[in-house]
Amino acid sequence: MATIASTPPTTTMPDPSNLTWPEFDAMSPREKGAYLAPDGRLQALLYSQQFDRELLDHLFELAELVREGDDSIRRYVKTLLATKSGALYFTQPSTRTFTSFSLAARATGMMCEEIRDAEMSSVYKGESEIDTLLTLAELSDAIIMRQGDHSLIDRFAFEVVHRGYSTRILNGGSGSEQHPTQALLELYTLVSHFDLANVEGGSFSVAIVGDLKRSRTARSLSYLLALYPRIRQVFLAPEELQMGDDLTDYLDETSIRWERTDDMDGQLPTLDAIYMMRMQDEYGTTSEETRRRYDDFRLTTDRAAAMKSDACILHPLPRRSELPIELDADPRAMYWEAVNRGKFVRIALLLHMFGRDDVARIRDRSY
Repeated sequence: MATIASTPPTTTMPDPSNLTWPEFDAMSPREKGAYLAPDGRLQALLYSQQFDRELLDHLFELAELVREGDDSIRRYVKTLLATKSGALYFTQPSTRTFTSFSLAARATGMMCEEIRDAEMSSVYKGESEIDTLLTLAELSDAIIMRQGDHSLIDRFAFEVVHRGYSTRILNGGSGSEQHPTQALLELYTLVSHFDLANVEGGSFSVAIVGDLKRSRTARSLSYLLALYPRIRQVFLAPEELQMGDDLTDYLDETSIRWERTDDMDGQLPTLDAIYMMRMQDEYGTTSEETRRRYDDFRLTTDRAAAMKSDACILHPLPRRSELPIELDADPRAMYWEAVNRGKFVRIALLLHMFGRDDVARIRDRSY
């Protein structure tokens, strides 16, 4: 059974009940991780940087047990969180993440309620979103959130831990900053097809392509891939939409090989996996020149022919013209498989957060 190996700050940390919001807000995601897993187990998942390799391996093993298990395993899993309740607070549009989490929670036996529009809650009456969320924290055991402002889930998680609540919090996408469970399912798909732990240094390359500056999925996956130090990361994008320095500085700090480039055709034959991105229009304006250039980063069927025969093609979806539907028939296209795997790795994550994740006990039906 895995626990979190958080990296503490160099100074002594105060007790969570004495921590102030400005102190918490000033911390790095790694430093916050210690507070968001107060008992060595994730209570609030906000950042991809909260994962370590041990926990990832554990979650993937558990997800695979449920995914490949027979009906008796799934019936047993459905009893494990039958006394728990969850709230899906999704005030930003979502199809896949919302449905995946909803089905995952129900697969563990959790009862779920949903809020899809903050204006249908007491926010309409002038209540702050923090107070709405604290109300949900009093009423439910887990809150799964998607919202346009990352600072909201950050402050909410601080308040929950600071007040000693036991409510679990899961980030289903926050602004343009983070989407840790999307990255989790993409990585789960990759490790199901490649032995990432044993690749030779620099011989395995993953390209993340498109609007990287504003893509929370691109950022979150890059952070997770950094836990596999032999993987080379390639950022393919127009200059205006390239990956931010904050993330590449992080890769430098962790000695990860990476490259920024706009030469898609030159990179394709070298890639073992490619992660395509749509343009993230909802997070800011884009120049007309960049919009025109974006077509240069489409993965056409002709371009796919230049890739390795065992390469992996991924996309978080929804897609636009950057990934034509004709590629769905390519055996290297694994984005629909990733959608399927997403439900099971979210089942595993929920079981972990509630301490019901012992693989042997689930296999033996002995909880």
